Amino acid sequence: MSMCVLHVVESLEPEAGSIAIALAGLFAVLEKHGIKSQAVTLDSSGEGVCDVDHTTFAPRMAAQLVGEADVVHVHGWGTELARSAARAAQKAGKPYVISPLGALAHGRYNKKGWRGKLRGLLSENKLLRQAVAITALNTLEQQTLQADGINACVCVLPYGLSFGDYEVKADDVGLPAGLPGRCLLILGPIHPIEGLVPLMTAFAELGKDAEGWNLVLAGREVGDWRKMLEAAVRRKGGAGRVLFTTAPDVATQRAWLGRASALAAPSLHIRCPVSVMQAVAAGVPVLATEPTAPDGLDGVIQACTPSRAGLGEALRFICRLDEHERATSAQKAREAGRLRFDWSVLAERYVQLYEGSVGSR
Repeated sequence: MSMCVLHVVESLEPEAGSIAIALAGLFAVLEKHGIKSQAVTLDSSGEGVCDVDHTTFAPRMAAQLVGEADVVHVHGWGTELARSAARAAQKAGKPYVISPLGALAHGRYNKKGWRGKLRGLLSENKLLRQAVAITALNTLEQQTLQADGINACVCVLPYGLSFGDYEVKADDVGLPAGLPGRCLLILGPIHPIEGLVPLMTAFAELGKDAEGWNLVLAGREVGDWRKMLEAAVRRKGGAGRVLFTTAPDVATQRAWLGRASALAAPSLHIRCPVSVMQAVAAGVPVLATEPTAPDGLDGVIQACTPSRAGLGEALRFICRLDEHERATSAQKAREAGRLRFDWSVLAERYVQLYEGSVGSR
């Protein structure tokens, strides 16, 4: 191998909505380009899921791990793992790239207290400025980062997916019985930042347009949010139309996509659009809020503002489509997505970034 990239990521567990789902494809395609990938995570979860050398992080190991790499790529920001890796790379004079995954964008779920602001002034800002590049998921995140002036090089670099893995419909044996009728699927953590409350409220307000449609929320529980949402659904009399379940691996996620009539990604904050890409690759129509919608899919997915009103309008449009219209829309999205987001297409941009990073030092 001519180069080694150390990927710093909180977890490689392929839970619904996790960046680990996209990274598995990136590691594989980089190997074909002669670039070895190593990963360091906060714990051992996901070890063996991705075919890559994997290390559980300990602060004393940061310098050694960075020293063995040519480039460090930090996926996500705000954890001690991310800061330690960037700090070690800075100290060693190794080029490092930061993909904050929305963590540096402003929003109601990303407010810094006085400790966070002080830490930013003392150390984080310098770490961000000295990265060879800060990558954004979409133009919205890029504009936010550029407006803050955190780095001279802020570029859009999307994550991809191996579209070929989704060409064949997955077996749904082992899934819960589900609900009768058409399924609107949400793949991601059960947390308010994911926009579940405004989505569920907008869905309940659709009236006749939503007849025959049901919601399936498939993802890991964060805190007690699932319990609270389930209780709210029962109070509103919607228990027969909403199913909460898990999707801890890609096989389960693909199985749910096989049942879905449409997928919703209603995030209120900038998030990695992993579930959007999975649905596009699987030929499932998509509704996504602007913070999580990938660039380049205008007109082939239904994008909307991250609000109850915006979600309601987009939901009504999706629900009113007949089967043929939904299938046609999904096919167009798959074709557009493959041309932009298949790892065979995106790989060269990552290779150029890493090779350029080494050349810049």
